[in-house]
Amino acid sequence: MNNRRPGIVVSGLHSGSGKTLVTLALLQGLEKKGFAVRPFKCGPDFIDPRFHEWISGRTSVNLDPFFLSPGEVQALYDRMTEGLSGGVAEGVMGFYDGLAKKTSTYDLARILDLPVLLAVYSKGMAETLASVVKGVRDHRPDTRLVGVIAVQTGSPKHGDILARALEEEGLPPLLGTLPRDESLKLPERHLGLVDVRELDRSGQLGRLARQLDHFSSDWHWEKIGGFFDQSSGESLAVRSGPPHSLVPGTRRSGNKKKLRLGVAWDSAFRFYYPENWSALESRGIEIVSFSPLRDPVLPEELDGIYLGGGYPEHFLEELSKNTSFLESVQGFHASGRFVYAECGGMLYLTEGPVENEQIRWAGLFPYRFRMNARLRRLGYVSAVPVGGEGWFSDSSPIRGHFFHYSELVAKNPASEVPPGFLVDGRPEGFRSGQALASYMHLYFPSSPHFLEEFVNQLENVHSPSRNSSHI
Repeated sequence: MNNRRPGIVVSGLHSGSGKTLVTLALLQGLEKKGFAVRPFKCGPDFIDPRFHEWISGRTSVNLDPFFLSPGEVQALYDRMTEGLSGGVAEGVMGFYDGLAKKTSTYDLARILDLPVLLAVYSKGMAETLASVVKGVRDHRPDTRLVGVIAVQTGSPKHGDILARALEEEGLPPLLGTLPRDESLKLPERHLGLVDVRELDRSGQLGRLARQLDHFSSDWHWEKIGGFFDQSSGESLAVRSGPPHSLVPGTRRSGNKKKLRLGVAWDSAFRFYYPENWSALESRGIEIVSFSPLRDPVLPEELDGIYLGGGYPEHFLEELSKNTSFLESVQGFHASGRFVYAECGGMLYLTEGPVENEQIRWAGLFPYRFRMNARLRRLGYVSAVPVGGEGWFSDSSPIRGHFFHYSELVAKNPASEVPPGFLVDGRPEGFRSGQALASYMHLYFPSSPHFLEEFVNQLENVHSPSRNSSHI
């Protein structure tokens, strides 16, 4: 372990195997034992990391081999665990899912040379657990499977049977269990878990933390702690305040002109890669948050605004009734300043839902949207911005992912809006003046050139109305 990175990867056999609960229990338990750990999430996910942050008090960082080279993934992990005891990285889907694209949890654990803790949904399972664990361990000879957490166990006796089955076969040991208990369920909606802030306000997360603490009290913490460095002396007991909203540790550029980027941040707009904000800050951009739900107008002195994804479809009337803010966005766009939107943020820039034309949103694009019962698109994407006068002039691709249930319906089929990107040669998203929007969630650090062009859009503001009211 001396030359290896401290930390552990939490994986499972499939989605819904209990990885998030196990990760939360680890983050909380390690902190109580005096270890200061950084949470991570494998793959493109905006929801699970917010739960990590809630229970750990530290920003959770996405690690994705599709977005970054192996060396860049290693450097990001090392930078974000510097001075800490190590990291706890929650995997994505099943352990080997994504092998074809080298984006699986196995690939990430191999890149970081981290041991793997396997969360196994064990309801209705006894000695068969040994064959399952053996299959996972032996499927790739370099898999460093070091332990198992059994989820959905029926009783302490059930846990004893599972532990004995692993021990008799000489397999990695059972390091803990989480029983079948209603208090350990997290509610879901179409994009995944319900937003952490909604559950926090209801008190459900506080109850969950107490139950995780209770049920994990007899885990083999002395073995788990062996995968981490000694405590740095920092712990939740001596820290106060909310978790960092931006990734720390970046160096600001020497840009003399301070540029201000407004970022939508409330219950309707929550899906962002913190690394995007960090990358922008390192180039001299000041991040200023605003709420389309609550604020009467945009903040003053902005050079651009960024509307991320989220759940705007759950706040149809609230967003529509905030007419002064909608007018502020419309005026901002009309002034020639940069507007960038992704997925739910793009929906906010349409005219609203097809089902209710009384709902009026920003209307920057001549479309309405409808929600579908089934997922429309899911997966990784490599996109090329469409160039034009004053626009992203280089054809360097940028990487990201799709994950949406909605679709757009043209208000007037004859209306033509220039595309914002090309994906496999096909148009994706839209441009309207200085507004750029698409369904894609882009990972800015995957394309340094896109980052520079993004900054250029903020700098190329020559409107005399910049310092005037946004209404």
